[in-house]
Amino acid sequence: MAPGRARRPAVPRPELQRAAEPEYDPDCPFCPGNEKETPPEAYRLPGEDVGADGWQVRVFPNKFPALVSVAGAVSHPGHFHHSEPATGRHEVIVETMSHARRLTGFRDEEMLSVLRAYRARFAAAAADPRVKHVVIFRNQGNLANASLPHPHSQLAGLAFVPDVTARVLERSREHRGAGGHALLFDIVQDEIESEIRLVDVDRRFASFVPFAPNHEFEMWLAPRFVPPRFDRVDDDTLLEFGRALRRALSRLESQLDDPDYNYVLHTPPLHENAETILPWYVQIIPRLSVMAGFELGIGVQIAITAPEEAAARLRGD
Repeated sequence: MAPGRARRPAVPRPELQRAAEPEYDPDCPFCPGNEKETPPEAYRLPGEDVGADGWQVRVFPNKFPALVSVAGAVSHPGHFHHSEPATGRHEVIVETMSHARRLTGFRDEEMLSVLRAYRARFAAAAADPRVKHVVIFRNQGNLANASLPHPHSQLAGLAFVPDVTARVLERSREHRGAGGHALLFDIVQDEIESEIRLVDVDRRFASFVPFAPNHEFEMWLAPRFVPPRFDRVDDDTLLEFGRALRRALSRLESQLDDPDYNYVLHTPPLHENAETILPWYVQIIPRLSVMAGFELGIGVQIAITAPEEAAARLRGD
């Protein structure tokens, strides 16, 4: 914690202005009528009252993937290097036909449609024998590195378990072995009881600022119970999850002047019944600052806003 760094002198930088988007952009490959501009669909949720060719959600392989279904040969120069093919699945989930909609303006049934698509594509990735871990993420705005403004998320099905996920799973297993519940579940219960970092809570979900955030005004949205693996979650839970997610994103808009953001749906690896030890949850990251030499050089994050203060502001206190 270094709150004094908020008083550093700085040269003013021009802010990236978010232009008002039209309802329809003829040059946008995600807009209706331009479906042939994307790879063939892997999933479509038909729309209501939008004509025979209408849809609510479309999913297709990413045209510029970070992971490919078939990778070429990999060379291993020297004695100290090792590499593997970047195989897996990388999909785009277009959340609405409208070019200008925001998730915070989605109705309950629209949010549910998006989360049903998440669930269906998670299930498809989990059934792929190559995939060992699935992550779903959303980039909103230029500072979040969104390539197109049309509302969309992405799914990555990895042929490996990331090191950070493996470490979290091991810590969670140790906690469970020491007589606790799932570690995240106990963290959520502690945040609800203490209230000082709590932002919002309902009967199934809680949002809070983590005790040691990696980003200014970072929020976690987590279940209050250990849910099934994401592809086995029922519609009622998805509906309440969508409402809680929309409320959390609305707090960014209202309390932080609508920043660009990323969110990541973290899920456990697809093995060893990991979901009973490490429940899925969402990490929401407003793009309010960038890492500088201190953080990059030694790997220690600097926070200028205490998590308790950040939670109070997000609550609107």
